[in-house]
Amino acid sequence: MAAEKPAPSPTPPPPTQLPKGRHGLSREFVASNQRERLIDAMANVVAEKGYAPTRVVDITEYAGVSRKTFYELFTDKEDCFLAAYDAITALLMDKLGRSLAAAQDTWEAKVHALLGGLLAFMAAEPAFARMCIVEVLGSGPRGLARRDAAIEAFFPIIGALPDAEIGDAEWLSPVTPMFIVGGVLEVIYGAIRSGETESLPELEEDLTRLAFRAYLHPAEWHRVAHRGAQAQA
Repeated sequence: MAAEKPAPSPTPPPPTQLPKGRHGLSREFVASNQRERLIDAMANVVAEKGYAPTRVVDITEYAGVSRKTFYELFTDKEDCFLAAYDAITALLMDKLGRSLAAAQDTWEAKVHALLGGLLAFMAAEPAFARMCIVEVLGSGPRGLARRDAAIEAFFPIIGALPDAEIGDAEWLSPVTPMFIVGGVLEVIYGAIRSGETESLPELEEDLTRLAFRAYLHPAEWHRVAHRGAQAQA
């Protein structure tokens, strides 16, 4: 595996602060605005420093929010991290849901939409990607439980393959969805750790074909057989 490249420092400036004094905004709006800034700060700071070394002061300074406000919104660093993880995964699931709804009603098209959307999201949001794929592993039991739940949400989609589109059931396993999702996540993890997050969309075709092979999908095996026949000709 290629040597890990250091994560770049978060160069974008913190989100614009609310005007001081009487700004005429409701307390709910102000709290929401500050909460979103802290969640964004958590993702960017953790992507740069790692979860363990990140301090509350690092997050508040990046967000331009006071320490007092931080503790009015979150219990501690872990609470903020979990809120950020939940917000990011909810955003991702919404985007993937839209991609799936727009895809043709075939398993092949939906797998392409799912993997393509996932890889594009990770490439477009490298801080979110590093936080949710890499840093969550060191965030403690509650973070790992969130990760497990997010991963399991993919199983029904991957497993929703019509019987007519798979190979001999004798060769299939009930853990195939876990095998596919786990393998995809490991490839994504390696790319992020190697500083190659932006190139993730280039892996869509390979990962989709590997998913087809895991299910003995006829389209993939016919393609392989055709190439083998051409090579022997």
